[in-house]
Amino acid sequence: MPQYRRWRVEGGMYFLTVVTHERRRVFAAEWTRQLLREAISKVRAIRPFEVTAMALMPDHFHMLWQLPDGDDDFSTRLGSIKYAFTRAYLAAGGEEGATSVGRTRHRNRGVWQKRFHEHRIRDDQDFTRHVEYIHYNPVKHEYADSPAKWPWSSFHRYVKLGLYGEQWCDPENAAELGPEPGFE
Repeated sequence: MPQYRRWRVEGGMYFLTVVTHERRRVFAAEWTRQLLREAISKVRAIRPFEVTAMALMPDHFHMLWQLPDGDDDFSTRLGSIKYAFTRAYLAAGGEEGATSVGRTRHRNRGVWQKRFHEHRIRDDQDFTRHVEYIHYNPVKHEYADSPAKWPWSSFHRYVKLGLYGEQWCDPENAAELGPEPGFE
């Protein structure tokens, strides 16, 4: 079995990707999006972190987190969010995907993929690439024609702060916008 090594830096900023089990469209409903918001809020109250950017798709989400000084434990926070969401989701009648004997033995329910992707942000350029990736992701997956048309994203907060124009990466204004954001 592979040994995953996480690059932990106290006070670090991390890009995280979390996917639902079997890529099920768990977050297509408002009540499930609300349960996720509540799980994140509950964990942030106990173990603070700042959400710098986020996009929620029906079957996965991307987040950019800033951890507090002296703290490098993003894994426990993310595990706690997944656990809190899973308990509330199943209690509210949410359905889980198929589970194997191994998943059941390790107490992994059929709501989330077992692992998650993490990347420590190294510098300003890396930060910009990942924020752009997060905000462009709904377009990449063809959930929306432009980032402005996807409501479950921090893109709208960035527009209000003046960091993006409302037309950022809108295909109707492609000539004005320059190259596609970030990376594939």
